[in-house]
Amino acid sequence: MEVICEKGIGKTHAKWSPVCTAYYRLMPVIEFREAIKGEDAKELKALCPRGVFDIEDISETAFVKDAARCTTCRECIRPEKFQDRVILGKQKDVFEFTVESLGIYKPEEIVIEAISKLKEKAVFWFEAISNPEEHGTQI
Repeated sequence: MEVICEKGIGKTHAKWSPVCTAYYRLMPVIEFREAIKGEDAKELKALCPRGVFDIEDISETAFVKDAARCTTCRECIRPEKFQDRVILGKQKDVFEFTVESLGIYKPEEIVIEAISKLKEKAVFWFEAISNPEEHGTQI
């Protein structure tokens, strides 16, 4: 048997990448312009396939039970009666970041290394812009 081992990086070819999947999603914001009560609250709760809404027992008012489960499928605002009553949006400064690993590195190690590389590149470009003569660049 003959074995050939070659070391490389993911930049060269995906087979050397330790990450199988990396993605982010902005966290949803769900608000009501007015209280949704009674039968409308039951209908709203039934519309959501992810179980984002629930109903308070005493007042029979709909409330957002778990906004993080929302995929922004828009099912809750498809009926005309909810279009102006339910506001769907995304938080621009809060997100969920997921990294899945395939190899010997833990996802936490991959993220730390990636941030380190980003920092190196940011410092390089900051210095290149600040002192173009030293880096041989023209701006």
